[in-house]
Amino acid sequence: MPPRPQIVDALIIGSGPAGLAASLVYARTRTTAIVFDSQSYRNEGIAHMHSVPSRDHINPYEFRSIAREQITSRYPSVWFDNVTITQAVKKLLGKEKYDGFEVTDSEGQSHQGKKLILATGSRDVFPDIEGFKENWPQHIYQCLACDGFEQRGTPIGVLDCSSKTAHFTNMALNFDSRVTVLTNGVVPEDAAIKQQLRICEAWGASIDGRKIRRLVNNGPTHEEGVTVEFEEGEPLILGFIAHKAATVNRSQDLIEQLGVECVEPSMGGHIKIVNPMCNSTSVKGVFAGGDTCTPMKQVTVSMADGMKAAAGAGMEIAVEREMATLKLLEE
Repeated sequence: MPPRPQIVDALIIGSGPAGLAASLVYARTRTTAIVFDSQSYRNEGIAHMHSVPSRDHINPYEFRSIAREQITSRYPSVWFDNVTITQAVKKLLGKEKYDGFEVTDSEGQSHQGKKLILATGSRDVFPDIEGFKENWPQHIYQCLACDGFEQRGTPIGVLDCSSKTAHFTNMALNFDSRVTVLTNGVVPEDAAIKQQLRICEAWGASIDGRKIRRLVNNGPTHEEGVTVEFEEGEPLILGFIAHKAATVNRSQDLIEQLGVECVEPSMGGHIKIVNPMCNSTSVKGVFAGGDTCTPMKQVTVSMADGMKAAAGAGMEIAVEREMATLKLLEE
């Protein structure tokens, strides 16, 4: 590998699907990038990832390892650092005073780049239910398209009481007819939510409005499943539970340091994309890809977003170079 330049074209924070896709763009175009991998991922504990052509049912750790090895073994202009970025700031770089960025990692080292790509993902916020964490992700899944097929043929719980309850229930019924909607207490006096529950009942789902006391992990597979214990009445044994937990940005501290605008918390709180064609953000030179910038948190979507972010950052550098050259020619 050639030595790293003092200033690279892009600093890519995050080495999940989005960061890996972005780094491959830099590798293929012979431009320079450093990828920072905290080695902490949202899908920790997941044995298989799905809905990715040619990589369906592969272990996500194997997926990341293969992608990274293909880049480092073949391309000389992308470097990977297994560190966490703790600080990111705008900074004028080099003698040309380029309007770029400097980041500091968990080992106290600083790195400079012309553009910055946030591919840091998101983190799930679990509901306050005893035993929830102990059953995640073994018996609780946020994406039925990703995990429902393998758990089919056992009773399903839909832990939800919102405007999306019918959507979840509709998908769950594809995997078993024994679906119970768990509202975890009193249903809000909301006409739209009550309508959702009526629709679920019309489809044959049961509605259980009891308050959940705890969730018990009965074993490693859906055959053993999970027991739902309530504050009153008999427990319920399920193969698995579908629940879409709330999410927050994994790198909210960096987002705030840079002054990047996010959408309202009610809309998901993710980074606001200014130009979807190139995944640019409200801060010039900062691009985003993956779960941190979209409500649809899925591997193939993240990969596409990472590629768009890298292409956008590259195009911005090209335009800046054109303008600088034109200025010299005019002088």
